[in-house]
Amino acid sequence: MTQGVNVEQILAPHLPRLKMSLQHAWDGHQGRENENDAWQLFQTLIGTQDHDESSLTARFEQVGRRLVTYDEKLDTRLQEIQNFVDAAATEIKHIFQEHPEELVTTLGYLYQLHNKSALALTRGFQHVVEEQARTTTHLTQQLEHRLLALQRVNGYSNSAMDLDQTLENTAQVIAEELNVDLCSIFFYDELQRVLTLRATNGPRPLGGMHFILRLGEGYSGWVADKGRPLHSNDALGDPNFATEARSYSTPYRGVMALPIIFFGTAERLIGVISVQSSEPREFTRDEVNFVEVIAGIIAINIENGRLYEQTDEQLRRKVHELATIHRVSYIIASTLNLEEVLQIITTQAVHLSGAERSCIFELDPDRRRLHVLAHYGLNPEQASNLQIGVGQCCAGRTVQTGRPSMAVDCFHADEHCFIHDDPTLSSEIHSVLCVPLKVKQKVLGCICIYSSHRHLLSPEQMQLVVTFANEAAIAIENARLYEETRRGLELKSVLLRELHHRVKNNLATVAGILSLQRRRTRSPEVRHILAESVNRVQGLAATHDLLAHEDVSEARVDDIARKIVGVANANLSPPEKRISFQVETCPVVIPSRAVTILALVINEMVSNAIKHGMAEVTRGTVIIRGFEEEDGYVAIQVLDSGKGPSAEQEQQEEPGESGEGLGLSLIKNLIGDLGGRFALRRETITRPASTKQGEQTSGETAEYTVAEVRFPLRRSRPTYALNS
Repeated sequence: MTQGVNVEQILAPHLPRLKMSLQHAWDGHQGRENENDAWQLFQTLIGTQDHDESSLTARFEQVGRRLVTYDEKLDTRLQEIQNFVDAAATEIKHIFQEHPEELVTTLGYLYQLHNKSALALTRGFQHVVEEQARTTTHLTQQLEHRLLALQRVNGYSNSAMDLDQTLENTAQVIAEELNVDLCSIFFYDELQRVLTLRATNGPRPLGGMHFILRLGEGYSGWVADKGRPLHSNDALGDPNFATEARSYSTPYRGVMALPIIFFGTAERLIGVISVQSSEPREFTRDEVNFVEVIAGIIAINIENGRLYEQTDEQLRRKVHELATIHRVSYIIASTLNLEEVLQIITTQAVHLSGAERSCIFELDPDRRRLHVLAHYGLNPEQASNLQIGVGQCCAGRTVQTGRPSMAVDCFHADEHCFIHDDPTLSSEIHSVLCVPLKVKQKVLGCICIYSSHRHLLSPEQMQLVVTFANEAAIAIENARLYEETRRGLELKSVLLRELHHRVKNNLATVAGILSLQRRRTRSPEVRHILAESVNRVQGLAATHDLLAHEDVSEARVDDIARKIVGVANANLSPPEKRISFQVETCPVVIPSRAVTILALVINEMVSNAIKHGMAEVTRGTVIIRGFEEEDGYVAIQVLDSGKGPSAEQEQQEEPGESGEGLGLSLIKNLIGDLGGRFALRRETITRPASTKQGEQTSGETAEYTVAEVRFPLRRSRPTYALNS
């Protein structure tokens, strides 16, 4: 450069002074790197060998790139270069203050170099910044894409699709995201200690979906055995890895395999996930992290599924247990067949506790020995002859203490145990649980559960057996109470039948004596009084017979009336008169305490109707009817079609010495005991229409004498005593 050569020639005589002045300018406050920048600018200014404008530009572009790398500020470095240029310009002005042309040429070249160095520094800085921005944008886009891929995998895990379909979709997402040829997912079988292929995104191995690898076999087996990731640039180069790499139609070289591990209270291997490429490939740390995250998602999904199945199984078991207990309780409440109930309890106790045999022992308190009531899984002949003393064997000690007990292999040292002398049972049974059967602190026996496992039952299983023990105790106690009640009722029934028989015979004897006396007397008045007495006694006998053959707690009004009408018609109805008796249906039920009184009242009303109502007629009708009124009272009426009572009788009936006065007095006194009252009146009554031989007839209206009693209907209710 011509201008540069002129400057070099101009500055040549003054170089020592210029160097010394500039050295003082940057000493003490310029860094080593800044000193190098200033020195490069100075060497180019004076035209030193190997220092030209192109090398200066390259130098400052490199410095600009390093500024970004070391996180330095561009403005600071530009300011420092500016300070050096200002110092150099000041010194040049002193040197050439008497040579203006050389001053202008030298300053112009200095400023030109300053501009070029500043532009180069800025250009290098900006180039690196733009590269970093492009890299950041690419990484951001890649990260967003990876996040979307993870969201898809998580969505598959949370969806309702089955596990195999979820794994297939997951393998497809991994292969697309990493741009690999194949992604395979294996599951580990803890029992067989092998890996089984569950999903791929594309080609299947030669064994199909039943492809199995042993621990240590192939790269997937190696990862499962070692429990750590594997990266191989050329899997075909390793003989062990090559066996799996060649299992596909296309051999794979680049391999990355990671274990699927659930990190809970204890690490548990779920399987292996591997990605393969047909060409050698190095996988980046980001790609490894991406697959590790998906492996974690799969592990959590599998563990959640296992816990869900476990919880679901536990819930189903609990529901089954509750349903079984409910069924046993229902059977106990609905049947008194003790053998059937206990057999169900022994069977269900075995099934729900996971044992193999069970036995229910009943305590004979007199002999202090236990015998078998029901069993499951034992020899029937052996069980029928089995007897254990209280305090002997686990069952006997449980009955003695009244507390549950569990033991393992206890019968080897217990010579009183029935299992001790039976080699068949002793080789199959190892643990036993005995629970007492208790009702109100009274031990009735025990239930024993025998298992082939050498471990104690869990608290849940023990509580289940305790529940069955309580059910068995209730069933045994119910059966005992039922048997005692049945025997008591049979005894009372025999005594009651004997009592009825004797009362009936006594009443018949009294009636016979009165009838015999009536036939022997010559006085018509006495004969009539004795006939009424016989009628009353036979009426009582008929009522007693009604209670003896029906429910002793109550009787219907129409049944009582029919009994009384039959007796009265036989004893009081004169043979020369034709009296028709009608008893209307009345379903009102009378308690036993009022049946006898009501029978006597009806007997007196029917007797009065025959004796007084039909006194002056040869034909007539007597009707007995009853009904329950809204106020809780029962009304019973005896209607007769005779001449009717006198005015005095309708207004006030006073008992006298005549038969009529005695009958009315009995009615009033007896009905008063029931809290009722008596009335006698004359009414015009229309009888309801009746059907005769298919023809409808209209109702008849006639005058009737109505004898009516009304009393409150109070049924006695049983009182139950609550035993504490």
